[in-house]
This record gives sequence, structure tokens and C-alpha cells, in this order.
Amino acid sequence: MSHSLAVNCGSSSIKIKVFSPDLAVVLSGSASNVQSNTSAATYKLSHGPGLSEKTTKTVEKETSYQEVFEEILLDVRKVLGEQTLIGVVAHRIVHGGKAREAIVIRHGEKGEKETLEKMDQVSDFAPLHNHHAMLIVKKCLDALPNAFSVLCFDTLFHTTIPDFRTTYAIRQPEHETPVPLRRYGFHGLSYASILEQMSAELGKEPSDVNLVVAHLGSGGSVCLIQGGRSTNTSMGLTPLEGLPGGTRSGSLDASLIFHHTKDCSNLVEWSGRSISKAEYVLNKESGFLGLTGTNDFGLITERSNGEKGTKEEQEISSITYQLFLDRILLYISSYISTLFSSSPPLNTLDALVFSGGIGEHSSQLRADVLDSLRWIELLAGTGGGVDGALNGAKEGKAVRRITKQGSKVPGYLVETDEELQCVKIARTAVEGGRKE
Repeated sequence: MSHSLAVNCGSSSIKIKVFSPDLAVVLSGSASNVQSNTSAATYKLSHGPGLSEKTTKTVEKETSYQEVFEEILLDVRKVLGEQTLIGVVAHRIVHGGKAREAIVIRHGEKGEKETLEKMDQVSDFAPLHNHHAMLIVKKCLDALPNAFSVLCFDTLFHTTIPDFRTTYAIRQPEHETPVPLRRYGFHGLSYASILEQMSAELGKEPSDVNLVVAHLGSGGSVCLIQGGRSTNTSMGLTPLEGLPGGTRSGSLDASLIFHHTKDCSNLVEWSGRSISKAEYVLNKESGFLGLTGTNDFGLITERSNGEKGTKEEQEISSITYQLFLDRILLYISSYISTLFSSSPPLNTLDALVFSGGIGEHSSQLRADVLDSLRWIELLAGTGGGVDGALNGAKEGKAVRRITKQGSKVPGYLVETDEELQCVKIARTAVEGGRKE
């Protein structure tokens, strides 16, 4: 059997993993500052026994996104050697539009051009992610023409959310849009990975698992999972709705941008694509960065605790930290309330899960969230709540409990694996296509 390559494109980053036929990771890599105007892009590859061998390179400033990926792919193929065949390329695509399943493409086969054109239209609804991802899909089709490229969509996990939660209170537009204007939800590959891992940890079938999951990173969202299915999530038509993030505003009054940015409807060029200035400001110049001047949540936390920074930096960082905590609790509390008021067996909380870069590394934020839910433990008389030692541990299993035994709100930290989830979905889609 052939190997599988997973590609996860961010607005200024690229993550890759190569999996063997038995799903062991044989190579892992990441690139940062991709297509930056201020600093050079760098990428690191880990490979060899135990991923102990390292390859690090710096690419010239302002090198295009595609060119950085080409450099990475060349080194990947050198490391793997000519004898290693990549048969499947699994692409994480943030917005799938109306797609209800992963899409398999092969260079030169029927439907390739039509599929790529449709996905380019959908990119308008996640321009900072889909656009780059689709550029790399095209590169892989050219560079690996014998491999199956599979589009694995974040939105697929949320197709089970009921209509009354995906509908916006606005009339339908008079013109045709590339996708229906409704709430889609994102981070679905992460949520699918977490559900699978928590199912194994709890010794339950996925269809018997109820979770509230906070995927907290530079982009964050919260999801309610009941009976193994997404029933609500914080993001909407685009990833902009919901929680604030590193550079993203999150939900706000829709009229604000017209007063904030006078020429907000004007188009600006970003990464070879035209987007409205409003989209650029709300997605790239807002959130933590817009408030504090940095999107480093660790630094913001230190400043909010008075450990670093000037008095002014400490004050705005404290507001930013409290704002983020407040918005997280807004969704988590609502979802726990929905779950507890549901009919059996959908009314028992198996776990409140923290994941993503911030969720996995900020023990203070996890503790503050759980302490804010302490009233549930007091009402239930469990004596439960956050366990300081477990929550503060720097390392541990990929799935680990961080609350006391018997807690009504059992807290867990889960290291999500979007790349592995992509490859599993991609292989299933390719095998399904071969059987048809």
C-alpha cells in the first residue's frame, strides 16, 4: 500500500504529515510566516526513527504561498525517497459549502476542472483559508498526478445541526449565492478527532457520547455534541462568527464595521485575491492583535497577571483575557444548559473538553473556565471541580482528565489530530470510490 500525505493550510502557516499504510507518522512538518511581508518563512521537518532527524530551512521574504509549499514538497520527496509512493493527499478545507461528503479528485479525470471552479467560488466565504488550501490542491494535482487528492471539509461534521440553529433571521437574497447563507460551523475535523478519542477513553460507542468541546487556538470555537452528532456550534456562515481569536473579531454588531472603517466596502488585494476591506479588518487586524498589539495569548496572559509589560499593556491584556473567558463561558454555559435539559440519553455530560493551541497549553484559562462552572458541582453536591495537579501537569497522555473524580462537569484535555482525521476520511473516500 502507498503512503498518505495530509496538508493543513492556514492563512500564514502550513502543516503536513506523512502516514504509512498502518497510519504511523513517518514525517511531520510545519511552516510559519508564510508569505509574510515582514519576515522570512521558515519550515521544519521531523523524520527518521522516532521523528528524531530534523530539517530546517528559511525561505526568502515575500516568497509566495505556493512556492513555499513547493519547497516543502521537494524536501518531503527527498526524505521519503523514490521508493515511497504517495497514493493519497488529504487536504483540510475549511469551508465545504453544500458538500455532504469528502470530494475525491485525480489529475486529468472527469470533473476535475468543474470541482476546482466550484470550490474557488466557496473560497469567498473563508478567503483567508480556503484560497490557500485550493492553491495547494492544484499544486498537488500537478506535482503528484497519480495520487488521489481528497478534499476533507471542516463543515461536514456540522451537517447534523438542526435547521432552527443554522438559520439567520434575514430574508433570502434576491441574487444567487455560491452557497446558501446559513450557519455552517467549522473545526469539524478537530471535533471528529476529539469525539473518536473520547469515545475510546470512555469505553463508549461514539453514538453514545455527549460532549461540550472548546477548540481554542488562534481561531477558536465551541461545539455541542449529543449522541455523537454536532447539535450546535459557535461559528457561522464563515469562521468569523463566535469567539474572538488571534486576529479575528468574533461576533459583533454588524453595523460596527461601517462606523469603524469608512471605506469598508472597498476591495483590497490579499494573497492574490480581492476581498473587502471589512473582511480584512475583521479577520486579520482584530481580535487579540487589534486589542493588545499581539496575538500571543501566552504573553497576553502574563501581562494580565502583571508579570510582564507596561501598566497600559497589563490593563488592556487583563480586559482581553476577561473578554475571551467571558465569551467562552457564554457558549459553554448555554450548551451545558441545552444538554442538561435534553431528554435521555442526551442529557448527561460525558466531558467538557479543551483542545487547540490555547486549550492545550493554558492551564490558567482551563482552571478559570472550570471554576466559573463550580456552582454546578455545589448544586449537585459532588465535591468535584478542577484538580490543580492534573490540570497543571506539563505533559501526559493525548487524552487526560483534569478534574476530580465524580465531577458533574468532567474536564478533559485532548490533543486533537486534524491531519490523522483527514487521512482516515480520505482513505475511506478513495476506497469507497474504487468499490463503486
